[in-house]
Amino acid sequence: MSVDGTPGKASTTALKQAAAAAPLAGEPTGSGTDPEFEPEGDDPEPPPPSCVLTNPGQWSWSRTGGMCLNGAEVTYTLYDKSGKAVGTGLIEVNSTLATSYKSLDLNETITAKLVRVTGDVKSLVVKMQVSCGAGCTTKTKQPWFGSTPMTPGEVKTGKTKYSGDAFAANTTRSSFQTSYKMYVTMPGATPVDPSASWSSPTNGKVRCDKEQPRLRGCVIPTDDLPVLTYSRSHPKHGIVVPIYEEIMRRRGTNILHAVNQDKAQTNRDATCKPFTSVYPGQKNADTCDEFPMASTKEGGQNGVLCAELTPQIANGVWSAPATWPDRPTSGKETCLRLHVTGRVNYSAGGVLGSLRKFQRLVDGDPFRIEFAA
Repeated sequence: MSVDGTPGKASTTALKQAAAAAPLAGEPTGSGTDPEFEPEGDDPEPPPPSCVLTNPGQWSWSRTGGMCLNGAEVTYTLYDKSGKAVGTGLIEVNSTLATSYKSLDLNETITAKLVRVTGDVKSLVVKMQVSCGAGCTTKTKQPWFGSTPMTPGEVKTGKTKYSGDAFAANTTRSSFQTSYKMYVTMPGATPVDPSASWSSPTNGKVRCDKEQPRLRGCVIPTDDLPVLTYSRSHPKHGIVVPIYEEIMRRRGTNILHAVNQDKAQTNRDATCKPFTSVYPGQKNADTCDEFPMASTKEGGQNGVLCAELTPQIANGVWSAPATWPDRPTSGKETCLRLHVTGRVNYSAGGVLGSLRKFQRLVDGDPFRIEFAA
């Protein structure tokens, strides 16, 4: 890759040709929303959330895949009048909780299996009740109803539902755990400490928010950061990717942090205003593409300090010469003002818009940026 700092007319010629050959198409969907907050129109929907039950007795979760509890064991012990244990029953519990990037509803499936009994225990009545913490409303508290005794090998399955809609006043997000209580009794026996209780992990709290332009939804933040991938061969915005990659190399990190729409606009103005178009009066023929993106904490650098370039491909060779002869680059800048068509600009922003939407990036969230061929 080369970054050509020599001023010249080749850059503006390439820009004009690109604008003529590629009218705006495939812009992010929505009604005038900042493309960095809306997905590319042709970006596919992510797969439905699925949590894979892995380690027995352990919780597992991911940012968008929900949360699972695999094979938690609850032991019921029957005592005689003298306090001696005369029988037991082992119950195995599994649960899967699904989150959604476009809904505040969380749906959970819970199963309980009576694995085995010993001694005087022949069957057990198993009931459950769920709840969730502040910021959440429990919609369906019991996965199943009735008091029919379970015999060894029998399984009960049911669904519960929560909603992360209980936002405190003047807040736009909530984080909470889910809690579970199991009531176990044996027909004909006097209940003694019949309940067992547990909660989802404190480091796996569900986070719901209403901070995106139109959709509300929930994720489970983890240390495994969302990844924004730019491809140099992308048919719409591939021309800007090599210089993005160079700037990130100069910055010495591949991590950026999301900001909200108000801050994004402030950042964009700081980098792109004033902006002199190469083709004044021709809508979308020349637009300002700022990098790092305006919707990141790292964006918003003073445009005077940024390299002002026009990416181009001539005879199969990529370069990004300075746009103006009187504003050469030093090769050390860590931010950009790129002259690109509206199509390129919208497409590049829409990639971040897709990540922001599907991964529920909110103000302050970190993410990694990677580059591919």
